[in-house]
Amino acid sequence: MTEIRHAKPSDVKELMKLNILFNGENCTTYEKMEDSIRSNKDEVIYVASDEDKLVGFCCASIMKSACYSYLYGEVTELFVLKEYRRQGIGKELLQHTEKELSRYGVTHIHILTRVDNSAAKTLYHSCGYNDTPEMLLDKNL
Repeated sequence: MTEIRHAKPSDVKELMKLNILFNGENCTTYEKMEDSIRSNKDEVIYVASDEDKLVGFCCASIMKSACYSYLYGEVTELFVLKEYRRQGIGKELLQHTEKELSRYGVTHIHILTRVDNSAAKTLYHSCGYNDTPEMLLDKNL
């Protein structure tokens, strides 16, 4: 039975393995990940565990801007191990994240995903997310 829960500092070793599978090497360090879990009040991190093994995670940031009168959230990461996909785990992670963001006062959520990631888009559409005409632009500094 898969359990969805908040990430804990003790999850860092396994969470880092999942993050590397999803984002590649050198995205962060164990220390930075643990610090974020402990102290970043503007981030929500849920994990999915199957017994003692992490099988997925979802991270979201709480965003505030002088240009908007409301808080909004951005789901920055959603990943489930291949062998655990199509079992509703991604949907559960997303639903827990949405509820948590709502408790913080978030009223709108953005999700970025690859244009060719049809499985992710199917999941997001099934959860009520809509395509938008915006385009993400990116620049390394």
